[in-house]
Amino acid sequence: MDKHTKIFGIITTLTCLLLMVSGCTEQSNSSSESIQTILEKAVTIETVYYELDMSTTIAGSVEQTTTMKIWQKTPYLKEQQTSVSGNITTTDTFIIRPEGVYLYNATQNTSELYTGMYIPQLSIAETVKDLLENQTLTTLGTETIAGMKATVIQYIPSQRNSTTAKIWIWDEKGVPLQAQYITNNEFTSVTMDYTYSNYSFADIPESTFSVE
Repeated sequence: MDKHTKIFGIITTLTCLLLMVSGCTEQSNSSSESIQTILEKAVTIETVYYELDMSTTIAGSVEQTTTMKIWQKTPYLKEQQTSVSGNITTTDTFIIRPEGVYLYNATQNTSELYTGMYIPQLSIAETVKDLLENQTLTTLGTETIAGMKATVIQYIPSQRNSTTAKIWIWDEKGVPLQAQYITNNEFTSVTMDYTYSNYSFADIPESTFSVE
C-alpha cells in the first residue's frame, strides 16, 4: 500500500468517524452558565443556515480543504461543497430528504437519487444532543471569536481513543463556532480544523430543498 493510499484511507476513516462523533457529559465549567444549559439552547433548532470551512493537515502538510454552505430545516438538509485535494477540485450539491439523498447535476439542472457512499453533516440539534448524552467532556474556559463569547470544551470521542476533540460553543445560541480534531496513529499525525460562520436562524423556504 503506497503513502497516497494510506493517507486517503486515513482521511476517509476520520471523516466518517468525526461526522458521526457523539457528545458528552460535563465535568467542570468556569462560565456563568453550565455547558449543558448552553448546549440545550440549540436542541430545538429546526431551521438554520451556516457556512463551514474544513481543512485536513497530515504531518504538517495541508492535504485537503473543503468549503460548504449548509441549509437545515427538519427533516431536510442541503449541502453545497467544494473540496480541493492536491490539484483536484470537486464541487457537489446534495439534498437530503426523507425518501433519500439526491445529487444535483449542474449540467442538466436536475437532481437524481444518489447511490454512492455519503455521510451528511449532522443537524445542529443532533450534534448538541449527542454532546449532551454520550461522551465525557471537560470545559476549558471561555474565548471570544469574532465578537462572540464561546465556551471551549474538550473530549475524546469513544469511536477513536487516539483522537482528541476540542470545540468552541457559542454561548448565545449553543452552536459550534470552531472545532479541532487531532489524531495520532501508527502512520502519522492528522489534524482536522472546522470553522463555522454566517449563521442564520431565519425560516428557509421548502423550495430550497426541491428536487424537481
